[in-house]
Amino acid sequence: MSGDEEQNIIQELNARFQELRALMITIGSVIAMLLAGLNEVGFISFAVDTLVDMVEDDPDLNPYAPCAENWLITSDHYIVDGDLYITVDILDDAWCNSIHTVWFNATMMGQTQSEESAPFRNTATGLFEFPDIEEGTHRVSISVENGSIFLFSLEVIDFEYDQSEEENAIYGCTDPAATNYNESATHEDGSCEYAEEEEEITEDCYAYVYDGVSYWNETNESIYNEFDVDFSCQANITFTMQVELLDSSNKSVGLEIQDNFTTYHMEWDYKYLDFYDIVDKVDDADYTLYAVNFNLYYDGELTDTLWAEIQ
Repeated sequence: MSGDEEQNIIQELNARFQELRALMITIGSVIAMLLAGLNEVGFISFAVDTLVDMVEDDPDLNPYAPCAENWLITSDHYIVDGDLYITVDILDDAWCNSIHTVWFNATMMGQTQSEESAPFRNTATGLFEFPDIEEGTHRVSISVENGSIFLFSLEVIDFEYDQSEEENAIYGCTDPAATNYNESATHEDGSCEYAEEEEEITEDCYAYVYDGVSYWNETNESIYNEFDVDFSCQANITFTMQVELLDSSNKSVGLEIQDNFTTYHMEWDYKYLDFYDIVDKVDDADYTLYAVNFNLYYDGELTDTLWAEIQ
């Protein structure tokens, strides 16, 4: 190829480049005017707000989206030696894992009993006893009223009590599905026990520290540590918790304590690991104890860490 031919090719490419550059400038100007117009009428803000709302409310897109609780209520009753026992269970079927309190109420023949639950997550039980009930037909009204959740539910139990039936009664668990089923029992006594529901532990299951607090005892000699570990799948697990003391720079001071524990799914079951007489061990140290790390080990690996200031 001669020098003139190369020069012609370069000039042709440069001309095409200039045409492309001019076209891109024109398209950019059109897009800029279009966006300005859309912004002027509020379309862009509307589209962005709509997209944000969609993401915020969709738990599949936003892990921090509010969980929609779905509360269920069940009840059971049994009579032992003329005394009526009632159990009321509530369950958040969505397992949102929020902390709540509620009031359980039971009314029979004008007598009302009320019981406030302890703080709980996902499930709670109310227990009632009406002693020395009379023979005949009875009705019990049961309600669960809002404590810190939007929940009100009413159940009515109708039953007949015949005292003569108790003369040959055999009390025990009458549910064949229970682990302690008594086939000889003629009357339920509320003693049934059930195996916890277990699902297969897969690689998607994980353990994490739900909560942890650390504080000095009343004499400022020991440090008490409380923690709650949860498991994402409905299964029992064994884990190791290590509590590590930190100074004011959040550096380890070389003092730690650990032990093995068990938990099931998201049970509310705080564990304890304490440093006793810790003042004697750091009396001459050139640092100040400030915080702790709750280091969670599951299946031989460090899976979660929670920092907490010593109160």
